[in-house]
Amino acid sequence: MSLYQPIKRLVRHSAIYGIGHILSRSVGFFLLPLYTNLFSTGGFGVAGLAMTWLTVFTLLYAYGLDAGFMRFYVLASQERERRAIFSTAMWTLSLSSLFFSLLLVLFAPRLVALFFGADARAAGVDLVMIIRLLAGILFCDTAAFIPLLLLRADEKSWLYVLIKTGSALALLAANLYCILHLKMGVEGLFAANLAASALTLLALVPLLLRSGGGHFSRDWLRQLLRFGLPFLPTGLAIALLDSADRLLLERLDSVAAAGLYSAGARVGMVMGLLVAAFRFAWQPYFLATSREKEAKKIFSRILTYMVAACLTLFLLMSLFIDELLRLRVGGYSFFGEPFWASARVVPPIMLASLFYALYLVFEAALYLEKKSGLIALVTIAGLGVSLAFNLLLIPQWGPLGSAWARVIAYACMALGLFVFAQRCYPVPWEWSRLLQLCLSAALIYALGKLPLLHPPVAVRLALFAAWPLLLAAAGFFRGEEREIIRGFFRKIM
Repeated sequence: MSLYQPIKRLVRHSAIYGIGHILSRSVGFFLLPLYTNLFSTGGFGVAGLAMTWLTVFTLLYAYGLDAGFMRFYVLASQERERRAIFSTAMWTLSLSSLFFSLLLVLFAPRLVALFFGADARAAGVDLVMIIRLLAGILFCDTAAFIPLLLLRADEKSWLYVLIKTGSALALLAANLYCILHLKMGVEGLFAANLAASALTLLALVPLLLRSGGGHFSRDWLRQLLRFGLPFLPTGLAIALLDSADRLLLERLDSVAAAGLYSAGARVGMVMGLLVAAFRFAWQPYFLATSREKEAKKIFSRILTYMVAACLTLFLLMSLFIDELLRLRVGGYSFFGEPFWASARVVPPIMLASLFYALYLVFEAALYLEKKSGLIALVTIAGLGVSLAFNLLLIPQWGPLGSAWARVIAYACMALGLFVFAQRCYPVPWEWSRLLQLCLSAALIYALGKLPLLHPPVAVRLALFAAWPLLLAAAGFFRGEEREIIRGFFRKIM
């Protein structure tokens, strides 16, 4: 059987999840002109810090139960077992998230000094209100975790995308209403998020009623927690890798520096959209594909294609990032002028997402072998690397130092998982093709960003168009791949 047949299923679901994720995340991307033209760098820095705490608490609220649910639900052989797993996870997360959110609401005034530094507290934002809004968002999002995971586990990708797209449109409308009409400022950003999260949970009620009926099982809860709890430090480490840099920037530099970094990181996370689309489809896919005879060859080919896709997007964005941020529509630029300096952090943020994609592929081996403890060990070590390099580089380079600290941390994590994965589940990776991809992309990037030449836009467009031609000249494409490409162009013609 051709390797391309099983890969098509992953590509199809990744494309569907990608469409939905791009639609939902593009709302936040296209709201950036609103934020960067109406908020100060300090105000947007406070928003970035609050989003950091939202990310951290999202992981704490789930405490790894989502990872346990996905594994045991997908591999369960009987419908009765699946219903019991669903009901156990759903009731546990819903009740615990309600309890945690009530604590946040009650103790919000005391938590302000813990969550925000003096610079952020002086930014003129109602931080108590923001913490209470975060509590509502966390409850709604956590209660929606298991139903959304159920859609992914059952490969109902279109329904998943429909719900997430509706949530994104609600978020857009709520942002415009709260910020432009009610003029709520930074607080309006989080009020809009709460409205969108509540509507998402409401849309999932029919699925909850249809999929419930199973009994709560202490035995299943013990199994879910035994497998899932090691993913709590893993998830927290990932969340802090993507968020703690803002906290350190605020303390070691300024809240304005954190605002610049947050803006640039949001643009750089365009690569994160691609990786997230892959991640949504990848976990149920590799669990199912692991039973096939040529699973390791399939995983190897998938890594090659993922790296190719990421590097293509990296070149497209990094070669033209300055023009994108300065793009003017009417009297406004895409980014307000005070935020133009954030362009420098975009390429390294995208590189970090590329290494995260490698991490996800290598993680599959340890997941299959039930080595979740090793995943946690490597990820926590990566967090340590991130904190160390942030402390080292922020005083010298500011926001750019944080961006490169993230790259180094994710590269170390990918390398660590690769070493452990090859010992317990060795895969014959396509090293020569991966090297061709990296060297070709590095050449194109270097020519397009030479500081002495300052190549004009037309030259950079030509360089980007030469990327696939350079790969072809290097002998990257296989015979069946060339035939697929020819067939694609014949259909277009």
